Amino acid sequence: MSQYLYLSFTPEALIFSMLPPQQFGKYLAIGDKKQSSSHAIFLSVDPNIDIAGLQMDLARARCIEHKDGTPRRSAYVSIYRVLERVPLSALGDLHLATKDGLVLTLQQGAYQPQTDRARFMYQEVCPVGPRVVSTLEPREFCQYVTHADNPLYMPKIAFADMQLGNLADDPESGEVSNLPYPSISHLRTCLASLDSNGGKKTKIERRGTRPDIIYYMVQNGFYIGDQTEFLYYPMPDNDALLGEHNRWWNSADTTERY
Repeated sequence: MSQYLYLSFTPEALIFSMLPPQQFGKYLAIGDKKQSSSHAIFLSVDPNIDIAGLQMDLARARCIEHKDGTPRRSAYVSIYRVLERVPLSALGDLHLATKDGLVLTLQQGAYQPQTDRARFMYQEVCPVGPRVVSTLEPREFCQYVTHADNPLYMPKIAFADMQLGNLADDPESGEVSNLPYPSISHLRTCLASLDSNGGKKTKIERRGTRPDIIYYMVQNGFYIGDQTEFLYYPMPDNDALLGEHNRWWNSADTTERY
């Protein structure tokens, strides 16, 4: 059987497995006996990579069939500060599993700077999980939060941009009928403060140690980067989600609400 290597974001871990992405995502989301239920986000990684300081060969050697011939679901390499250690050049597809265990696979795409909005909201996914509002478009935001001169920075970050609707340009009086976020008044205040606090570029809108991803509210896609590299994983358009990925979309729409 083949060996796969995955970088899990929820929780952060580097894992060898004999399960292909669709089966591995189901395993992460609902477990082998369906005793758990949570979304899961993970990346395919080049399984031949060697990473300094990690016992890759030891984990590879453990990732073998069980005595009864069933595939080994997981052989952990590391559960600590994983994203910053993995070269971005080794990252492949991004996989989004719903709480039902259905998996949508995203491929890397060409990124174009986003200049159509005055404000953005980002759900940080790894290594931390707050939700942040900002005046910086995605690539600028990545550069900002991974810069060593920033008092609070991280070497690499993975995040998604979330829908704001009319609040992106009019935080104080914009219509919010289609936004499911709790405490809209707090969200309005955070967005408005970006223009009123002496050029403040970012503000934490919601704290959290685990990313609170609502898949159907992702605006354009997911981003992973540092100071030198930037990867973009675009979400399919609505027609593709409602057609080709209908089962996944229905699962995400019914299980990922606040």
